[in-house]
Amino acid sequence: MNLDAIRDALGRLVGKHDFRNFCKMDVEKVYNFERLIHSADVVQLPNDDEIWYLQILGQAFLWHQIRCIAEVMFMVGRGLEAPDIVEELLDVDKHPRKPNYGLANEKPLVLHDCGYPNLQIGYSVQNLWNVTCQLEQQWEDHSLAAARLRNC
Repeated sequence: MNLDAIRDALGRLVGKHDFRNFCKMDVEKVYNFERLIHSADVVQLPNDDEIWYLQILGQAFLWHQIRCIAEVMFMVGRGLEAPDIVEELLDVDKHPRKPNYGLANEKPLVLHDCGYPNLQIGYSVQNLWNVTCQLEQQWEDHSLAAARLRNC
């Protein structure tokens, strides 16, 4: 696996781009395919010479965007595509249709963290009371349903 080529290709994702060629199209729900990628890199797992992972930080992602990106990166790493394929695919005027690349397997992909730096979470005593009452009601409903099932 050519990690330098992957790193080169990932660097070309950084910035605000139209990612329609890096996602599964959902035109009924999505009309804007521009997304902002803050950083993208291939990172070595600490204390392990053999395990590397893709770390992509962005503002928002499209449906299967990371799986599409990961598959293209694996192709770049295996030498099946050059790193400049990223710029080619981001040029939607030149390539208005998504190429027929597969999706990377979802099992090893992990959403590691979500951050909302501009979000301030506030709560009141009334809100906490309402949530507590709703959870108690759900617990009671499920307990009764479980008792009914045990008695059948």
